[in-house]
Amino acid sequence: MGARRRYPPRVHLALRPLAAAAAVALAAACALVGPQPLEAELLAELAGRAERARGLRFPTPMVAERLPASRVRGVLASELDAAYLPEDFARAEAIEHALGLLPPGIGLREALLDLQAGAVAGFYTPLRRRLYVVADGPFGARLPEDAASVAVHELVHALQAVHGPLLEVLLGLDDHDDLAFAIGALLEGDALWATFRDQAERLGTPAPRAADFAAELRLDDPEAPGAEAPRILRESFLLQYPLGYALAEALAERGGTAALDGALADPPLSSEALLHPERYLAQPREAVPWLPLTAPELAPPGCRPVASNVFGELGLRIWARERGVSEARAKGAAEGWDGDGAVVFECAEARPFAWLIQLDGAADAAELARVAAAAALPGTDLDRSDRRVLLSGGLEPDARRTLLAAPERRFDDLAGYLAARPEVLERAARLRARARP
Repeated sequence: MGARRRYPPRVHLALRPLAAAAAVALAAACALVGPQPLEAELLAELAGRAERARGLRFPTPMVAERLPASRVRGVLASELDAAYLPEDFARAEAIEHALGLLPPGIGLREALLDLQAGAVAGFYTPLRRRLYVVADGPFGARLPEDAASVAVHELVHALQAVHGPLLEVLLGLDDHDDLAFAIGALLEGDALWATFRDQAERLGTPAPRAADFAAELRLDDPEAPGAEAPRILRESFLLQYPLGYALAEALAERGGTAALDGALADPPLSSEALLHPERYLAQPREAVPWLPLTAPELAPPGCRPVASNVFGELGLRIWARERGVSEARAKGAAEGWDGDGAVVFECAEARPFAWLIQLDGAADAAELARVAAAAALPGTDLDRSDRRVLLSGGLEPDARRTLLAAPERRFDDLAGYLAARPEVLERAARLRARARP
């Protein structure tokens, strides 16, 4: 998955770290001057494989290109810059630096490009509806089977784009990393499931079990691509694959491609649903909370909100690990997550921030408060009320009490969320109109 905002994905990627399980390692040959279109006959063959594996059909032909490795970073940068302006990155960095999620001095744009450019074997760009397979070689050269499997994976993303709204949602999201992660993980798991199904049909190799697939991805491996990336980027990027595949496997075992189709229409709404898939698979599902902190009445006097985000259970766990908490304790403290919201305000002479975290119960909040007391950055204020914890900086007590009592909203499904926030799809439409030649 790609530029996730950490940023919501503007590109969907097949990763080289998963080569052992997914057979996507690419061989280098002669360098090309620039991207070259995939031949119509080859593209039709690959599209047919994707359609058979996933059980969906393309209404119109796809556009696909063979991209030399030397051009990957430039194309990714172009896609990223088409969706985000420098001030968008600055707002996101303000929150993540303030909370300690992003180390000091790290810029999001360059860190994203460093991570992705060294890890991808192929990608699909929803903004321009174009597919790239990273492979050196002359025009007309036959793709090796591993590169063809990458193309099938990315063609499944193209099928997802024409058979549901999820890629449009990701295109328009710019303040809810947790929802973006959940949707992105579903899309990657769905594409992996179809790719393995295609490989099983062609090569007779059974699809790996989700647990075995996850074992191939070692986030602590210092030799893995992206090992130097900040934890918040690396884990929110890479964990989409094993967590998404586990959910796709469970869905397919319950109802085949029809169950996967149903998930594309009614996706998980939080990283909690991927970390604990039984909660998503249960019927009826519990409504997902949202704690918006940008309402004017919540801003301190003379201040206005300039950036906001939602980090979810996964973000909370990553934050604790980044602050030196052990993996076991970070996981335990984050498992009680029941909603969060972070905000940065702009005032006359300061930029205060706040991160409100709601837990399942008062005991969970007390445990998180104990972790936060030892892990928060110097100068961070810690407040707790019942099952809520507030981490903040630069706010007076009255403002902290107001934020600690902020109202919550809950959504049963994505349709309800989008109805309440029409600006998400409106932003996607603006970006797409701006990207037209």
